[in-house]
Amino acid sequence: MNRPRRPARQRGAALITALLLAALSAVMVSGMLWREWGAIQREQAARESEQARWLLRGAVDWARLILNEAARNSPVVALDQPWAVPLAEADLGSFLAAGQGSSLGRVWLEGRIEDAQSRFNLNDLVQFGKPWPSAVETLQRLCSGLGLSPALALQIAQAMAQSQIPSSGALPIRELQDLARVSPGVAAALPRLAPYVTVLPTTTPVNANTASAPLLAAVLDIGNEQAARLVEARSHGHFADYNAMKAALGPDALPGGVNYALVAMTSSYFDAIARVRIGDFEYAERALIQRVGTLSMVLRMQRVAPWLADPRS
Repeated sequence: MNRPRRPARQRGAALITALLLAALSAVMVSGMLWREWGAIQREQAARESEQARWLLRGAVDWARLILNEAARNSPVVALDQPWAVPLAEADLGSFLAAGQGSSLGRVWLEGRIEDAQSRFNLNDLVQFGKPWPSAVETLQRLCSGLGLSPALALQIAQAMAQSQIPSSGALPIRELQDLARVSPGVAAALPRLAPYVTVLPTTTPVNANTASAPLLAAVLDIGNEQAARLVEARSHGHFADYNAMKAALGPDALPGGVNYALVAMTSSYFDAIARVRIGDFEYAERALIQRVGTLSMVLRMQRVAPWLADPRS
């Protein structure tokens, strides 16, 4: 008599069931391990982010001390002063724990201080709630020198004026990226304009000791060669006053219509940019600092892309 095959099929089904249960168990265990690993990574990232923020607060306080000390030495702000020397990437871990190693591991810090008034302040475009023709003409010259349409200057000036009228319903413009909503043309021009313009809380002149040649050419209404001559002259010694700046160009170099309210030899606003690297984790912030006399205060801080803290950028 032939034996029935049913028990063999049952044994095969039981084996398949066992394999499926083993596979399911392995998937569940893997999922649990993955979630645990993810939780550990998130906790580590949060801890490193908090550590980085504390270190950057210390870096900003250091920047304020440097700026305060510079103000005690001279009312003039220039690129040949200590605040303008960038901090190359330095290993903090070697001395954070007095030579005994740091619980943070390898910690690196780099950054720099920039004169915010080395750029044209777009709030200067508005006077008594309306576009100021002299400042608008300056921005038009800057746009032309950068290969952009001069018509963008009036668009930006009108947007700045509207943003300062509460009843207009226009959103305030507090940062450069806020201009992207003015028009597609302005948004497309921002990457080109960004190195030469800024938005500061109050109206401010451009510092002739720190501004770039293209901006000096626009503000002073002079040629590119004359602006380059100014930059070269101040590299041998900063301008103490307007007369020193004029002497660098010659007696007849500046047109009589120059609006000297748009240019100065000192500054009240600075950007402090710093980056912290803890292992593979990077964190960078930019602080806007206002200096009044020999005292300075932080007006705002914001997270930025880490590459912005590179002194070579």
